[in-house]
Amino acid sequence: MKSWRSWLWILLLVALVAIPLGTAAAYSGFPFFFIKEVNATEHWVEIEPHNFPPNDTFVVRMGPMGTRGVNGWVVGTVTTDASGNLSQTRFPIHPYVWDQYMVAIRLESPTSGYYAYNWFYNVTSRAAGSGSGGPAGYYGFPFFFIHAVEKDTSVTIKGYNFPPNDTFDVYMNYMGTRGVGGIKVATVTTDASGNLSADTFDIPPQLQGQYRIAIRLQSPTTGYYAYNWFYNTTATVPVP
Repeated sequence: MKSWRSWLWILLLVALVAIPLGTAAAYSGFPFFFIKEVNATEHWVEIEPHNFPPNDTFVVRMGPMGTRGVNGWVVGTVTTDASGNLSQTRFPIHPYVWDQYMVAIRLESPTSGYYAYNWFYNVTSRAAGSGSGGPAGYYGFPFFFIHAVEKDTSVTIKGYNFPPNDTFDVYMNYMGTRGVGGIKVATVTTDASGNLSADTFDIPPQLQGQYRIAIRLQSPTTGYYAYNWFYNTTATVPVP
């Protein structure tokens, strides 16, 4: 027959296991944000956040381009509610980067460890799509997320804010290369809305078996490019 101490230890172990599982089940994926608007005259930037963890606190930092905002100057602290909505989405541009053409911005939680970063041109503008006209209405930069991977077979991406009526070569290469000088696996075009003509690409034989792979889309005409990387293991990640 088990003693009361044994039963107490069992109850404590169940509690320790059950609480984290419940918390993890409420949140999955990763936080990220887009640049919504920049005012270089009044020195502020507004972001559009997605999938931030609930009931968390984030420190907002800015730094020179290329730093990803790591150890940048603090411009604010925000919290998220039970739905993951930020208490603030507009932040002052730090005076130390007023003269920078491109600025990195980072939100990082000192408690949970979650973080997200992006960058913006330090010029007055709104996100692509809020203006009017054709290619002349394009500004900002293209980027994409990894949506799904079939190990050693293919990767599916989700592109955002690609310039309209452009052509992009798709390259893959070893991790750490950002796809530069990689193996060309496809060529895609964008329509008048910037949508890609294809979003699933074969992993070349030379990179099959690699644990992580870099992928890059680059236009030989306009010079626009975007890159990312993925784990070469079968998985699907939800993206907006």
